[in-house]
Amino acid sequence: MTEKWIIQDIEKHIANRNRVVIIDPSGECAYLLPYIEKQNYTILKTETSNKEEWQRIKEELMLRYEAESQHKAQKVVFYVTRQKTELSFLFDYCFTHGCVDLSNPVEWLRKKVFTGTGHQITLENPMLLTAAKLGIGKDIAWWKKILQNLEELVSIEDELVPFLSSPNAFFKDKEADVKRLFEEKLFELIGQPYRNVPAKTLAAEVVNHLFSSLLNNAITPELLSIYHKWLDSNTYSKALQDYIDAYKIDTQLNIWNVHPDHCFAAIDKKQLHQITANFRDKVFVKEKLQKLHNRIKSRKAVHYVPQWWADVVTLFEFDNKPLAQCNSLDKVTDFYTLSFCKVDRAIRNIYTSFLQEDSIVRPLQEHYDSLNHELLQHWFDCSSAYQSNQQGYLPKLITQAKPGVAIIVGDGVRYEIAAFIASQLENKCKVSLDTMYADMPSETEHNMSALYVGNKQVLPVHKDREKSLTETTGKDITYLNLEALHYGIKADYLVLTYKDIDSSGEKLQMGAIKLFSEFENVLTEKISLLLNMGFHQVHLVTDHGFVLTGLLDEADKIDPITAGKKEVHERFLRTVDKQTDKDWIPFERPYGEFNYVYAAKSHHPFKSKGVYGFSHGGFSPQEIIIPKFVFSKEAAATKGLEITILNKKELSEVTGELFGLKIQATAKVDDLFSASRKIQVLLYANNITYSSSNIITIEPGATQSFDFSFGGHNEIIAVVVDASTQEQIDSIKIKKSNARDLGGLL
Repeated sequence: MTEKWIIQDIEKHIANRNRVVIIDPSGECAYLLPYIEKQNYTILKTETSNKEEWQRIKEELMLRYEAESQHKAQKVVFYVTRQKTELSFLFDYCFTHGCVDLSNPVEWLRKKVFTGTGHQITLENPMLLTAAKLGIGKDIAWWKKILQNLEELVSIEDELVPFLSSPNAFFKDKEADVKRLFEEKLFELIGQPYRNVPAKTLAAEVVNHLFSSLLNNAITPELLSIYHKWLDSNTYSKALQDYIDAYKIDTQLNIWNVHPDHCFAAIDKKQLHQITANFRDKVFVKEKLQKLHNRIKSRKAVHYVPQWWADVVTLFEFDNKPLAQCNSLDKVTDFYTLSFCKVDRAIRNIYTSFLQEDSIVRPLQEHYDSLNHELLQHWFDCSSAYQSNQQGYLPKLITQAKPGVAIIVGDGVRYEIAAFIASQLENKCKVSLDTMYADMPSETEHNMSALYVGNKQVLPVHKDREKSLTETTGKDITYLNLEALHYGIKADYLVLTYKDIDSSGEKLQMGAIKLFSEFENVLTEKISLLLNMGFHQVHLVTDHGFVLTGLLDEADKIDPITAGKKEVHERFLRTVDKQTDKDWIPFERPYGEFNYVYAAKSHHPFKSKGVYGFSHGGFSPQEIIIPKFVFSKEAAATKGLEITILNKKELSEVTGELFGLKIQATAKVDDLFSASRKIQVLLYANNITYSSSNIITIEPGATQSFDFSFGGHNEIIAVVVDASTQEQIDSIKIKKSNARDLGGLL
């Protein structure tokens, strides 16, 4: 309010004659000059260095001359740092034009505050002047709070984080008394007497106090509130990270007594090391995880809580007891899909975070193996009931499906991956979760053939499988790699293959797990895109799952001792003769010269050539229980404004590099929600977006034209989408004509 009060006084005097004199002998109100200048007033100032009378007279004469010559038509404020009685050539301006007398700034301020608030002023004079400076930009309500002791003059809560982020810049424009008041508050905050230290030194001491209080779990509510704001700030996050990186944690610190919202990854790591070192001590682990509960669930420090904590908790708190009731293959399958797949995801995430840290991975892997061993025991006990339902799945599905169906056939999409994708989409569309049993051996050539062809035929070449599917169904099926999917593709039956998971796993083995989150993002985005493109159903199926064998010793591998000729793979054997080993599960699967496939009753690999880690082909739930998911969109309660591309015929063959796209909105409006629509035009060439229009709003009955170029391409697809929902509204394939553009010469 302070700047408003001085402007009000100036305007009252300057309104008629464009001149006013401000008398401020002490210079204590000079802080107001920048705010006066912002009102487009010309400010002419006297110099305090002019001590002699003749100097002051000459100065005033020159200021007056400057005002009446150079600034004759402008509003001029004379800022005078001497008593009114000492004025000469500016003296009569005080009476003929106007004068704002700040000879006693405290008294001027008291009158303004009392008039504005109606409250008596109890602040001492120096503090009142400081309050005036802090009152810049504040409203009258702030003054009332100050006078009623409802608010501090300096708000540490609002100002501390900006100060810590840039100490020197923070004080750059602060008046000396304001700076001193703020510094005193900071020293009070950290419990130290005031010292005159550089701003960066003070900031470092405050941060050290903050971090020390966090790590000793002795932080005050006021400081914790400020810290939480800092954690949530994008603007000041880099400064916080710089302080974190520079801070030295006391080696004697009790790491189990820290505040749950601390920001030190090193402490999380130490805690994890202690848990893994004592992982067989269930009481110890349970107690420590309970201490970590508030941290793991924290919403305040979410960016500083490692995601792997949730996976560690999932692993150690998982309850296998319901397995005792699983006395059938169906029940074991339900237990796996509803519960245990989360453990598979947890150990995979742990591998992703700590694959090179043996001391962490081995204990966690051992605990996982103990849980998985119980699952496998029940699974293998019920294996006699196993019967794959994968043979000929796609021919049956497409034969029975209505047009407008898209099917994503993944390669190696483990159930836990599909379940995560479904969880990401469950609020955006309708999700139906079902399972399928992969055939044996659970490897690509065999199981892709089972999906596409059936009748236990094995076709090594993928194009042959697609050809068989088309011939069997008699449908017009469009085949595409998932990565090539984009708006504008039209098909009654669309089959998309996605091989990245299996391909990268076989090439990189355990190194591929760092890429899996990206694969999940691709699948999630493409399913959403398919639904927005108008497909009423999107199916997600796969050929097989996979196991992660993790850290292996030679003793963990299974010796493939067989009678007769054999072919050894990491997760299965092919043999000519029937074997008698009771630890192996037999499947009659003729293939070339071989008659049988054997899988070990284990998730460990056979001793075989090549690397170990990511593998498939065996008979574990992770490989055999695979997703059969369906994603669909509910019919919209209100249909948006109908929009069509008008000039489709002329766009089928365009002469020249430039073309225009014309769209029209229907004139008929069914309800308020279809009164207008925000749209955008996207252009695709070679399956990649190369151009787009601005987002526009189109009204009923309106037409709109867009001008584009081919961008060097001969054929493109233009798609009109709803800018809000990304739903595809209309599309057209546009071709460039080979005829020369004669520019109207014919």
